[in-house]
Amino acid sequence: MIFRYAAAAFILSLFFLFATPLVPALTAQNAAWQQRVDYEMDIRMNVETNQFSGSQLVTYHNVSPDTLHRFFYHLYYNAFQPGSMMDTRSRTIIDPDGRVRDRIYHLTEDEIGFQNILSLKQNGQSVSFEVSETILSVNLSSPILPGETVIFEMEFEAQVPLQIRRTGRDNREGIRYSMSQWYPKVAAYDQDGWHTPPYVAREFHGNFGDFDVRITIDRNYTLGATGYLQNPQQVGHGYEDPELPLELPEGDELTWHFFAPEVIDFFWGAHDEFIHVIHEEEGSPRIHMLYVERPETRFWEMLGEFTAEAFRFMNEYIGPYPYEQFTIIQGGDGGMEYPMGTLITGHRPLWSLVGVTVHELIHMWYQSTLATNETLYHWMDEGFTVYMSDLVMWHLFQLPGDPHASTYRAYLRLVHDGLEEYMGQHADRYDTNAAYSMASYRKGSLILHQLEYIIGRDAMKRTMQRYYRDFAMRHPTPVDFQRIAEEESGMQLRWYFDEMLYSTRTIDIGIDRVRNAGRNTTIRLSRDGIFHMPVDLLLTYADGTQELIYIPTQQQLGIKAHEHPDIPRTVLEPWPWTHATYEFTLEGRPALVTAAEIDPSNRLADINRLNNRWPFPAEFNAFQVPEPDWNTYQTGVRPALWYGERAGLRVGGRLSGRYLFNTKALDAELWLTTGTLEDPSASNLDADYRLSWRDRLPLLGPDSWWQAETGRFYGVHHQRLAVERRLGRFGRLERTRRVLSLDAFHLNKDANRQIGALSAQWERGSLIGAGLSFEQGDVSETGILLRAETATFYGERAAQQVQLRAGYTWFSSDFRYRVRFGLQAAGGSGQMAQQQRYNLGSGTAIERWQNRAFTATANIDGLFYEDARLSFDSGNALSGYSLHTPGRSGLTGNNMLAFSVWQSYRPFLRGNQRAFELEVFSGTGLAWDGSFATDFSLPSASSPWLASTGAGIVFDFSELPRSARYTGQSALLSGLRVALRSPFYLHQAGDTNDFEPTSRWMIGVGKAF
Repeated sequence: MIFRYAAAAFILSLFFLFATPLVPALTAQNAAWQQRVDYEMDIRMNVETNQFSGSQLVTYHNVSPDTLHRFFYHLYYNAFQPGSMMDTRSRTIIDPDGRVRDRIYHLTEDEIGFQNILSLKQNGQSVSFEVSETILSVNLSSPILPGETVIFEMEFEAQVPLQIRRTGRDNREGIRYSMSQWYPKVAAYDQDGWHTPPYVAREFHGNFGDFDVRITIDRNYTLGATGYLQNPQQVGHGYEDPELPLELPEGDELTWHFFAPEVIDFFWGAHDEFIHVIHEEEGSPRIHMLYVERPETRFWEMLGEFTAEAFRFMNEYIGPYPYEQFTIIQGGDGGMEYPMGTLITGHRPLWSLVGVTVHELIHMWYQSTLATNETLYHWMDEGFTVYMSDLVMWHLFQLPGDPHASTYRAYLRLVHDGLEEYMGQHADRYDTNAAYSMASYRKGSLILHQLEYIIGRDAMKRTMQRYYRDFAMRHPTPVDFQRIAEEESGMQLRWYFDEMLYSTRTIDIGIDRVRNAGRNTTIRLSRDGIFHMPVDLLLTYADGTQELIYIPTQQQLGIKAHEHPDIPRTVLEPWPWTHATYEFTLEGRPALVTAAEIDPSNRLADINRLNNRWPFPAEFNAFQVPEPDWNTYQTGVRPALWYGERAGLRVGGRLSGRYLFNTKALDAELWLTTGTLEDPSASNLDADYRLSWRDRLPLLGPDSWWQAETGRFYGVHHQRLAVERRLGRFGRLERTRRVLSLDAFHLNKDANRQIGALSAQWERGSLIGAGLSFEQGDVSETGILLRAETATFYGERAAQQVQLRAGYTWFSSDFRYRVRFGLQAAGGSGQMAQQQRYNLGSGTAIERWQNRAFTATANIDGLFYEDARLSFDSGNALSGYSLHTPGRSGLTGNNMLAFSVWQSYRPFLRGNQRAFELEVFSGTGLAWDGSFATDFSLPSASSPWLASTGAGIVFDFSELPRSARYTGQSALLSGLRVALRSPFYLHQAGDTNDFEPTSRWMIGVGKAF
């Protein structure tokens, strides 16, 4: 049978040779040459020790014009050892792959991977070699001359590592062997010389050749692999011809013989519980599926049909798959492609299972057949695969909308965060995994979809088909693809690929103005930055007709074919990239222009599409939270009604606006208040309002923001201007969140609109100040918050204060149970206003007023406030003292120190019940006047500290599934936590020295703690 597949290899070569008169011989690379490496391997696997021994014969054809004085192999398994480059990189990169992290570092001797070379011969003569982790350097006995064929014979032994990344044994689904990068592999040599990067994490490159592989293993194991099985009747396991007799050998082992023609790599997988299903349909290769039959793999029964249809789509859209079969093996750590097959994890819902399979099978065109050097041009494999995967998935599931929308959003997210890196670098050298993933997968796909915008859909499809046809099995480069796109479109495109591959410049083209004057219209466009693109501008006229204005760039030197013949198109003079603006006048049009839009097809990766449309693209949604969108400014509007004892009826509304990634955030409220209903005179009519704007501040860095706010709430005017910057080079990827913020504020109480118990804690007058804050982590769980503030009251009483809050939280493995330790400390001047003074039981008056949920609820009615025993959760465990006289000794002061311990248990982890949490709390602390240092006293009989212990039940609205749908438009519900607590012990609840264990209850409203 091997002769059959050797013949198939020859026919395969002829296929690509004669598929078009433009295709050169397969031995050419980029119209030049490429090396060829043929392998014969025989290995024996010990399933008890997870080690195998092997012999390898490599036939190396030096087709290059170069004399080779050195020779190299990859030993990938050596990366899976503590302290290796792969291990160190994973432990030090800011955003490690969750599958790797520090797992290599903790491998034991029987879990590591290794490949030991026992002997190596060149043309029968022993040669010496050196191993540098994952690279084997061979000291040749004689140079390899141009045109010479050399035989290398090797004996080696290896241990399969515990499955961590791609290859390994015993993955998280229990599959025994996922065998990729398992053999000593000859390094690739091409026009750029040897490619010998150490195996750190990503991507591969290899020369084409034939693989003749024999694997001896326990007879209970079922195997799938690259290539065609040569001895099906000697192994069975679903490969045999049922019309022929089985010829199984005696003994505990079977030898599996595979032959793979014209491939760049060889993988296999094995497990002793696999079932083997073969799916055959017209227009598709034979599909082998090997998986463990369990409830978690129930959708594999449907996978064959989806896979076959995906092959038909790709064969028609791109070009024919060059092999007769495709093997899908359950294994690995996600999804990974290899010639003629893939390893995928199998416990997936249908969409995910089909999605990962489609992605990996499309790699058969790009990674396996075109075989670009992934280490340097990773986007030409992953990006092309993502681009086509989106099209195939939309076809398979008949989905509406833009299949590439998620690609643009992922790209814009990283640009927005300032984390993009340029694509023209080695795959392993990106600073972050996020930047690599976005560049290779998403931006690589975006390059193609945006290229379609430049050259047109028809030219793009011709480009994709010809690229595959001309460069199959030839290791193309970006220039090869660029040249084909130029020939198919008639344009010059180097400017585009240079910008996309070798810079991180962004596109922002906008409509400056539209002026109608009679039957003439003048339009001015502008560009922010020098990344210039052609413009499709769709105009809509008052009579309902439309016109497409096409403005090419000067450097493209060509015109895109008209994609929408049903809409008349006007082609204007090219726009040079040196000109920041472009203005033109349309004369003699039948009606006024009522709307204009740049790129109505959404193929242009414009970072700000709000200026792509005229008039301003705002979309109003009643009673809905605005969902940030790329094309429009989303707003949500809702009416509001409330009541307060002193404010009276509060009737108003709220407007919220958001753009992409919650930028340009607008929040506006207006409330008309009647005043107390006992005196409904016109003179009591009043108004509260709030106007807030928050947006990025690029001047300070990628994750910097500024906010301006003004308003009036329950009789207190407030204004605030703040800037904040997230510290650290990698923004949101930093393992610990650190934020520095600076703000200036003004507060002025001019009316008693709060109930008496709350209003009495405010002094009338203006409080003007500024503050500097530093926050690390999340102080409500694990983190610290340090704030220094200076303020003046009425311009006469200047006061300074410093506050520290810290917390540490331990979580159980399932996150049901947690223990939090909290610290609050603050010191301030005795000149501070009453509303700034600290209250251990309920925080400062300003904190209570700023919490809109507490303020709105507490001010409904004074008796309700007392009877419901409402309390503001200030973040410590001493809120029980708010049930007693605020003037109690040790409760209030300009200084405070408090310690708390919270133990929480979440009975339910899913559904609406997840919002419930049971808690036990205890704490101690003291507030005092005077100096923080000299007037502080440790607990004693004469100066006792306050202490409390209790239990409660909490309902956290933010934990409700899809809670933002209901709470995002409500200042009352957003972030609301309500707790029913019983502080059953308060030390010295009154002004006596007696212990008072008793039953109490209260309702806490406020922040998380």
